[in-house]
Amino acid sequence: MIDKQDIDIAYRSIKGDIIKTPLVHSSKLSAISGANVYLKMEHLQVTDSFKIRGVLTKLKSIDRKHFNKMFVAASTGNHAAAFGYASDTFGFKGTLFLPTNVREEKLDGISKYTIKKILYGNSSMETERKATEYAKEIDGVLIHPYNDIEIIKGQGTIAVEIAAQFPEVDTIIAPIGGGGLISGICSYFSENEHISIVGSQPKNASEMEQSIKANKIVDPSEQETIADAAAGGIEENSITFTICKKYLSNIEVIEEDMIKKATAFLYKYHKTIVEPTAALPVAVLLSGNKYRNKNVVLVLTGKKINKLLLTEINENYGNCY
Repeated sequence: MIDKQDIDIAYRSIKGDIIKTPLVHSSKLSAISGANVYLKMEHLQVTDSFKIRGVLTKLKSIDRKHFNKMFVAASTGNHAAAFGYASDTFGFKGTLFLPTNVREEKLDGISKYTIKKILYGNSSMETERKATEYAKEIDGVLIHPYNDIEIIKGQGTIAVEIAAQFPEVDTIIAPIGGGGLISGICSYFSENEHISIVGSQPKNASEMEQSIKANKIVDPSEQETIADAAAGGIEENSITFTICKKYLSNIEVIEEDMIKKATAFLYKYHKTIVEPTAALPVAVLLSGNKYRNKNVVLVLTGKKINKLLLTEINENYGNCY
């Protein structure tokens, strides 16, 4: 398992290459929920999402003698951007696998990077399996989006910043896809019984919540969700499942309309553009007052959203609050 010391070491290794993202108070959300709410603005990170933390931590753990090999990754977008940025920055050759249904705005976001791009599969799970097989075939270096101890350490460096920025925090809510981010946060605070870590997932892609209930990793959902960065399922034998099952306080499951309302809320009251997955923690607070009187941090994870979709969401849900 991973502990606080591991993540502190990871943070020292990458802090010169990342942005210490702001922690911003939300008076409106605090008033609605009865909690003292802060937003961790990780969508302002290098490559517009938290993913660069994990990629850089993984790279710094690899012996430089292996940098002449082909590096391989699979992603629906945010991990891909981090992988492409790292390839251009550190000079290694990269091959990236993306599902055939990847959103246009995310494909546009990685078009500037020199990595080779291959569209394969109709789901994140298919694409990840193909990337893993390919890396083995060519004796390459796999940079997995979540099922890797070094990746989890890197994503957990968000917790280092939160602890320093808001020592009074007692509840952290973050989105869950494959679980790398929230596993890192859980690991950092695992010995602090006064801090609750809460996951948030779209109801249409709630594999981690269902897996914990079933005590085994369930198959990927076939339902569509606007929160596509949280979709795709969990790899078999993923370490993130073990960490989440052990340390997570709860997982909140969110309906599609509520995700849209939360996305519009952030645009209206914070002038902040985020992708729907990043709005999942905000949707939790908008859904009720169960976190009343808590000191809450919501992690906003990324901002790649189609402009037409954002306009549609704001037109239909911008006056809900």
